[in-house]
Amino acid sequence: MDTVTTIRVLGVLALLLLLPGWFLLAISGLWKSWTGLQRWIIAVGLSIAFYPILFYGVRSFLPLGPYKLAAVLAVMLLTSVWLLRKQLPDLVRLDRVEWLAVTVIGATIFIRLWVLRDHPFPAWSDSLHHTLLTKLTAIQGRLPATLEPYEPISLDQYHLGLYAITAPVMWLARVPAHIALLWTAQVLNGLCGIGVYLVLDRRVGRTGALLAAAVIGLYSHQPAFYVNWGRFTQLAGQVILPIAWVVLWDFLSAWRQKQPLPRWHVLWQIGFAGALIASIFLIHFRVAFFLLFLIAGTVLWELFLAVGSGRLRATFLAAVGVGASSLFFVIPALTPAISYYVSTRGFGRQVVPPTGVHSAYFDFAAESIPYLVAHPLLLWTGIGALVLGILLRNRLVWGIALWLAALFALGNTYRLGIPLLNVTNLGAIYLLFYIPVGLVIGIVAQDILDRLGMHRQEKVLPVVWAGVLVLGFVASHVRLTEVETNRFFVTPADVRAMEWIRDNTPADARFAINTHFWLPTLPHGSDAGYWIPYFTGRKTNTGSMLSSLGAKAYRQEVAALSQLAQSLVQDPAAAEELARTGVSYVYVGCMENPFSLPLRGEVLATYPHLKLAHQDECAWVFQIRPSP
Repeated sequence: MDTVTTIRVLGVLALLLLLPGWFLLAISGLWKSWTGLQRWIIAVGLSIAFYPILFYGVRSFLPLGPYKLAAVLAVMLLTSVWLLRKQLPDLVRLDRVEWLAVTVIGATIFIRLWVLRDHPFPAWSDSLHHTLLTKLTAIQGRLPATLEPYEPISLDQYHLGLYAITAPVMWLARVPAHIALLWTAQVLNGLCGIGVYLVLDRRVGRTGALLAAAVIGLYSHQPAFYVNWGRFTQLAGQVILPIAWVVLWDFLSAWRQKQPLPRWHVLWQIGFAGALIASIFLIHFRVAFFLLFLIAGTVLWELFLAVGSGRLRATFLAAVGVGASSLFFVIPALTPAISYYVSTRGFGRQVVPPTGVHSAYFDFAAESIPYLVAHPLLLWTGIGALVLGILLRNRLVWGIALWLAALFALGNTYRLGIPLLNVTNLGAIYLLFYIPVGLVIGIVAQDILDRLGMHRQEKVLPVVWAGVLVLGFVASHVRLTEVETNRFFVTPADVRAMEWIRDNTPADARFAINTHFWLPTLPHGSDAGYWIPYFTGRKTNTGSMLSSLGAKAYRQEVAALSQLAQSLVQDPAAAEELARTGVSYVYVGCMENPFSLPLRGEVLATYPHLKLAHQDECAWVFQIRPSP
């Protein structure tokens, strides 16, 4: 991507991720409730929350587009500048530690974007449907109801909030869907530490907050590693999870302590907390469940404290108000999602098979933890900090420990044999654990500094801050090397081959591609052929990873075609079987399938029923010629 386009994309992202939040802070006056960098983090959180709520809210009656959205953003900009014109110097005035935190956040964003120099296309299996949904949202001006024309799939059970951000990037930056998706996701990945910084800055101490942001952004390979998997919706939800938590906690604490607040102030706070919580659900359903456990513990703790202060009823009503606000914002997505979820799972029990789909989806060996959570050194540091925090009787560490226990229990509910409780699996939960790892390390470090009285030693703290930055600089170089190149399917030769397919094959052509079965009934492509629907509009044997949400007949069709495509590796007769099912071409991409036996162009060229139609370096297109 050229320099001008890069600047344009980053400029659009800066506007999108700051303007709505600052507009809401300006018109509400609530910017005064936070200080320094906290205000900017709250603004980012509210901005991220704004788009899913807007797009879901107008989905059924008002299509959006670049001009409408640009007009809204222009009004927000002018209003914010006017209302805050006298405070602008104060809004950018930060102290030393806050500027160090900005450095850490900036370095994290830089590292995430640097990876894209050599990998301009999204990786692995989920990225395809993320890109298709970004494109459909941009074309239709609204969140799509189905994945047509790519697949006959209803989207009632899928979270679409991320595409309310990526589609505007596509509009305003004038870039293709895959670039809008990838750059948005990587900027959000770069912001992964802002939430934990806010939590610790508000509740623990600024040095601990700085360390926690560095742990998550620079020291840990998660969530930087998400770029290898295209795990973009979960990441986006987790960016604002800690922000939603602390905004709710601050509100309940203020209400419990009977701090004098104007009525309109209270309504804004309820709205902000509710919107942040709701947006997480709209972006990723399962991350909302992760947050609900954290919220439940926080509400119970504040209610317990409210008993002593005589504010139990008021605190309870405040919590109910936030809950009602959240429910209001999620209604457009909640009703169809619940209906679909219940209809596909029911209320009964079933015997959990020891192997097969359940085993592959739900069971994760302990050996996977360093890969999914943190590398051994950081993992054991986090465990040590958790144990030490418990021994020091740090209440916040105790709360995080209970949250971890609840999440682990959620990941094992499948053992009860009640499908309705199978909300998620341990793998998805492990991928969240970088947040508690960062939190407990920052909390315990600040606790130790406070107990030693070092927070009053002006000559000691700069040494601590310098150590955090130096270690972050060293770790940042490691982060740049942690790219699983075999998961990035698309190469320049593949792109040229896609152009040939688009110009030289029928619009209804269907392609057999290199295929990998992630689960026994869920295949996906394993080279650039997987991206044929996006680049050319043609179909493949696998569809996307959302094929699992299709009707039973469609799922069976995808599985059967994909098994035939796999058998083509060693059985030339499979070509005729594919032709009978409507598959007319075979594509072999440049990135060789590392997960199962691959289709090879040199081998397929010897098959009697395959004719080489096009070759561009390592990309091959074969036409199937069935027997007369």
